[in-house]
Formats: sequence, structure tokens, C-alpha cells
Amino acid sequence: MPDPVASDVAVTWLGAAGCALYFRHAWSGREGSAAARTAAFLFGVLAVLLALRGVYWLHDDPVLARLVFCAATLLPLAVTLFVEHVLRRHHPLWLKALALGVTAAFFLANLVAPLAANAALLEVFLAGLVVVLIGNGWELVRRGETDLAANERRRARALVVAALAAAPLVATDFRETLGFPPLRLGALGALLLCFVLLHFSSSGGVLAGLALRLGAVLAAGGALAAAFALTNHGFGGAAAWATLWTLPVALGWVLLTVVFLAIRRVETETARASFLRWLLHARLDSLEGFLSSLRRLPFARDHVTLRAADLAPYRVDGLLALAHDRREPLSLPEARAWLGGGDPARVEAAEQLVDLFERHGMTHALFVAEDPPAVVLLNLPPGPEAALAEVRAGVIQRLARRLLRG
Repeated sequence: MPDPVASDVAVTWLGAAGCALYFRHAWSGREGSAAARTAAFLFGVLAVLLALRGVYWLHDDPVLARLVFCAATLLPLAVTLFVEHVLRRHHPLWLKALALGVTAAFFLANLVAPLAANAALLEVFLAGLVVVLIGNGWELVRRGETDLAANERRRARALVVAALAAAPLVATDFRETLGFPPLRLGALGALLLCFVLLHFSSSGGVLAGLALRLGAVLAAGGALAAAFALTNHGFGGAAAWATLWTLPVALGWVLLTVVFLAIRRVETETARASFLRWLLHARLDSLEGFLSSLRRLPFARDHVTLRAADLAPYRVDGLLALAHDRREPLSLPEARAWLGGGDPARVEAAEQLVDLFERHGMTHALFVAEDPPAVVLLNLPPGPEAALAEVRAGVIQRLARRLLRG
């Protein structure tokens, strides 16, 4: 029979890793959003709680127990702040006072008389925590049916579903008191909350889609657990029993992987939106002002702007003929390809363009003005983002030409 404590610790640390990932994700957006700050607070508390609890289960140390409950006593306040900002409505004063009172009273009490060693005090704390959680759940249901817009209502319902699914999982963490089940699964509830929040942001929080994705996670976890059981035990009853014991860890791993990939996708989309953020704040009062704004754009920070005097050694009319009516910027590989063409005028212009690129160490040229001529040279690195960078450069060229025309 596998060691249940080992399974408990593995699941708990997987949950801690998932909460830490979500904490980092929320922390990165804290400057512009109070909701992000409260999410960072909640998932930071959960990450610390789960990480310390896993260590405590391995080493039954009184100092670790006190640290675990220091984190646990912050949960009433963290959950209340998080739900209040999700709803974007103030909670009733009694609920906020209760959450703050439970957190403050039992945080201080744990410093004086450790909750882990005082069963009566622990039971009172758990009762207070349950009341706070029920109060927050009731606010989600009540506000979700009356005061919220459609998108907010779907989000509230998704969180209610996550809370209902997580409640029995969290209850298993008290198996020593309840006498069952054999494994602690509370950390899966934290991972489930991360999953729901990320799924909602990516798909609009449609509950049917959420159920399908959870079913896919369950199937993937079952397949992973069965694969490891078959590897270690072969076919037979032993493999089936081992699959059940391995299933919590497999589900934790699958949920952690999905959370990581979802956060990675959101961060990638956010990074790609940096150009739109730059465009939102770029100067559009004049061509000079617009070009000066390029210093704040990462891929154009080191651009070079060439004026008529800089272009005097070149046949500007030939270069302008290459760029005429083009929306895309001219590139070094493209100019080199033209060198083998049959049109003498184009070959000559391509030679000058290659010289221009090599002289300044750049790869792309934006012809933003014709009379007097003005060219912006960029160095766009190769790689998966090269095509997207060229499209952005084309947008810059088109806007610059529009500004010049008034």
C-alpha cells in the first residue's frame, strides 16, 4: 500500500506551485488593478500555506505548525477582499467586520497559544472561517442574480461552481478528525480555483465549456495515473488499486500543467499587446513627435532616422521607387534577392539599399516621407516573432505617411 503521507505532500506541493504561479501572474498586474492585488494576496497566502503544510506533514514540528496557522488565519480576510473585488460591490459591513475580526483575533491567538495544539480554539477558528466562506458564497449568489452585468454574472457563477467543487476536497484535509478518506485532497481545490479563473478569462466563463474542460482534465489525470500504475504493476487488480492511489497526484500534475500553460498564454498575449499600448500613448500631433515616440517601443528603440542630408550619397528617387505604394517595410533579405534580377534600375536601387542597411547595421527600412525624404531604419531580429514585427513596422510606416499628409 502506498504511503498516504507521501501522496498528501505531493498533492499539497503541486497545489502550492499552482498558487505560486497564479500569485506571480496576479502580482504582475497589481499596479493597474485593485482586483489583481487582492488576487495576489489570496494566492500568495494559499501558496505559503500549502508549501509550509507539506513540510509540516513531513516534520511534525511545533514551529512549523504555528507558521502554517499564521498563514491559515489570513484566509478569512484574503477571501473576503478577493470576492468583494470580483463583484466590484461592497460587502455588508457585518461580513467585512467578521472577516477582519476572525483573522486578527486568531492570528494573535496563534502567536500566544498555537492553534495546532489547542483543539477547542482550532474548532472555533474553523467555525468562523466556515461562516466567512458561506457569507462570501452567499454574496456571490445574491449579487450574481440581481446586481451584476451578464459577464460579471457568469464569472460569479463560475466561482460558485468552483467553490462547491472544492468544498468536499478541502474537507478531506481533516481526515484525522473525520476518519476518512485515506488521502488529503484540499490542494486540488486551490488548483481548481486557479483553473476556473484562468478558464473564465480565456473563454468568457461559459459553464458548459468549463464542465467539458474539467472532464478533459479528469480523463487526462486518470490516463496518467493508469499509465504509471501499469508501468509499475502490469495488468491486474494491483494496477487498478494503484491507479486509484495515484489519481490525486496525477490530477494535481495535470491541473498544474494546465494552469502553467494558461498563464503562459495570457502572458504571451499581454506581451504582444505592448505595441497597442505604445500606439495608445504615441504622439500623433506631428511626424516629428510620432518618430520621437519610437524610443519607447522595444523593437524600435535603437532606430535610425535618415534625412535628406544623410541620403545625399544615394539615388533617393530609385529608393523611393522601390518603396512606392508598399505597406510593408523594405528588408535586407528582400534587397539582396533583387540583386540577381534583370531590371537594371531595380538592381541599382537594391545595391544602394543593401549598402544603406550594412552601413548602419539595420535590417528594415520605413520610407515615411518623400519630399523632403525621410527613412527610418530598424533592426528587427529573426525568429518566430519576425513576421509580427514586420507587420508592426508596416503600421508605423503607414501612420507616419498619414501624419505627413495631414
